[in-house]
Amino acid sequence: MKHRLIILALVSALVVAAAPSRADEGMWLLSQLPELAPTMKAMGLQLDPNDIWDPKTNTGFASATPWLGGCSSSFVSPEGLIITNHHCAFGALQMNSNPEHDYITNGFLARSRGEELEAKGQRVTVFRGYEDVTATVQSAIKAVAEPEARTKAIEQREKQLVAECEKTGLRCRVAEMFGGAKYYLYRQLELRDVRLVYAPPRAIGEYGGEVDNWVWPRHTGDYSFLRAYVGKDGKPADYSPDNVPFKPDRFLKIATTPLAEGDFTFILGYPGRTMRYRTASSIAEDTNFYYPQRIKLLKELIALLENESKRGKDIEIKLASQLKGYYNSFKNNEGMLEGLTRTNLAGLKRAEEAKLTEWINADASRKTKYGETLLSLDKITTSRGEMRDRDLVLGWMAMPRSYGLLGAALTIDRWGEQKAKPDMERDLGYQPRDEGSLRQRLVNMQRNLDPETDRAMLGYLLKRAASLPAGQRIGAVDEALATTGKTGDEGVAALLDRVFATKLDDQKVRLEMFDKDHKALLAGGDPMILFADALRRDTKAMEEAGKRYEGETVLLMPRYLEALSAWKGKPLYPDANSTLRMTYATVKGYSPRDAVVYKPFTSLAGVVQKNTGAEPFACPPRLLDAAKLGVEKFGRWVDPKLHDVPACFLTTNDITGGNSGSAILSAKGELVGLAFDGNYEAIDSDFQFDAALARTIAVDIRYVLWCMDFVDKAHDLMREMGVEPVNK
Repeated sequence: MKHRLIILALVSALVVAAAPSRADEGMWLLSQLPELAPTMKAMGLQLDPNDIWDPKTNTGFASATPWLGGCSSSFVSPEGLIITNHHCAFGALQMNSNPEHDYITNGFLARSRGEELEAKGQRVTVFRGYEDVTATVQSAIKAVAEPEARTKAIEQREKQLVAECEKTGLRCRVAEMFGGAKYYLYRQLELRDVRLVYAPPRAIGEYGGEVDNWVWPRHTGDYSFLRAYVGKDGKPADYSPDNVPFKPDRFLKIATTPLAEGDFTFILGYPGRTMRYRTASSIAEDTNFYYPQRIKLLKELIALLENESKRGKDIEIKLASQLKGYYNSFKNNEGMLEGLTRTNLAGLKRAEEAKLTEWINADASRKTKYGETLLSLDKITTSRGEMRDRDLVLGWMAMPRSYGLLGAALTIDRWGEQKAKPDMERDLGYQPRDEGSLRQRLVNMQRNLDPETDRAMLGYLLKRAASLPAGQRIGAVDEALATTGKTGDEGVAALLDRVFATKLDDQKVRLEMFDKDHKALLAGGDPMILFADALRRDTKAMEEAGKRYEGETVLLMPRYLEALSAWKGKPLYPDANSTLRMTYATVKGYSPRDAVVYKPFTSLAGVVQKNTGAEPFACPPRLLDAAKLGVEKFGRWVDPKLHDVPACFLTTNDITGGNSGSAILSAKGELVGLAFDGNYEAIDSDFQFDAALARTIAVDIRYVLWCMDFVDKAHDLMREMGVEPVNK
């Protein structure tokens, strides 16, 4: 452990040693702001680091940028008004839509507070600071030798820290950084009453659809508004008509200075996951197996859902959110694989690791400290890949946030098993603190549930499971199929007939089962519950293998990253993990290939030029009518250099999934746009950052305001944000 602490100290020193040499790369922790400030100020920042986040007072712009649990957002008024992307509020639109009120297609605008719609299940978590708890977490594994026990010991310590933190009424989590070299305790205020305020028609919010997804030039009005509410006592509360708007400590002001090429920008948001420090063997596995197989699976599931959507408007609405997510993942994964292959990243990493190994072996002390690290990581990766076919299918079948009945059954079965245990002995995600969200999930799924589609999807996965190679079989599936007395597709059909005799399609029944103890639950004999319980044996085996892997890498990855940082002679930033990060850069175009140069701004004229009248380029008639008024009518929404309303723009900010909805802030800290995408040419930036190609695509706040002003006449909301309409 003494050796371990030395590594920790060295990595910590390297992380904060200096500002990065390349300003646009890196998703930085707020604690690194003082070291980054000189570079940021040289680029144009006009704020003190404490304006962004002051750790002494836990205030700053960071407290104005809450997390939506998968997306980022910002408060833009003292009345709890939140701006984020259209696709981040898509679930709220879907939950409130039906064939008579199709808010997905037509958009929604609440003309008064009383008209705002409940965004069921949506949570807004407001940043309240974080602290380094590395020493506390690391002390839990001092005398632990077995990898699996090591992971469990870390989880136990994390649960203890979270339980103590949440006595204050906040929502807390422990986040691992640098593969286990650092741990931070994050504090958030969770707001449970969230309402949909305004979203433009899909033809604005998703203009270009999958054709333009991840593509520049872009003309998408990807914005929407929510509002957070609390009880009359100012504390978080469940939805109630008597609740009042949340009063944020800080909210963002709308920029009044026109954004221009070369301007400084910074982003505060919650990037989901990056893999910048993966080893060559791991990247080879992703390139040769993971992405090809995942792309194939997504393509087939998309075809299945598209076919089911044709059965009627109600089914189309029910499946819309799931289908949208699959399409986005499919295109992302295709681009990821293309980038990994085109750049031969696995080969580049092998060459880098060869040089790193040469540097390590050139010094006896370095060889003693790091000598076996890469070799050990390679062995672990190879071992983990031995069950990759099973893990892919089982992972999808047992997805905890599944829209389907099997996902509900797995949640209910595991909750029944776990709730008999003391709090600190329960699995993460199944503690008393999680009961409300689990119960809400079982309620919310009713709006998206279509048993016929659910049956088709589970049938597809069962067929995949039935074709798994020997040694990678899913025991519960094999046993269940064998009891049908049939084989092939007939066996799958017979099993589906059995499990879909379940009563779980009834919301009341699901909640009643959720409240039963495990023994009584199984005694009830529901076929989907019994299948889920049998499947839990397989998922437990997969989870235990994951814990062994984590327990091994938690000692190796910090050592590898320390060696990498020392060899390169520069500080590292941690991979993204849905914690608040800051990235800074400039407004800048790029050249994707020979003789092609992309400018950093698109315009309203470009929106109209793309219009074909057919999806995905069918502008709403009211937008076309507004555009015909001419730029001379649009006042301050017109950019002086473009001589038009800017639609979208590019920056060199380093982002990934989870940054959707992030505020892009000017040098003064004013809101100039919302990040909503990356560009296809650099879609593999989750693995490697190319400064020449990697760009953030954002909707310009002037286009948002123009749409609010001239298209939807959302003038009251504009005034709430401190903006006077032009179109009075």
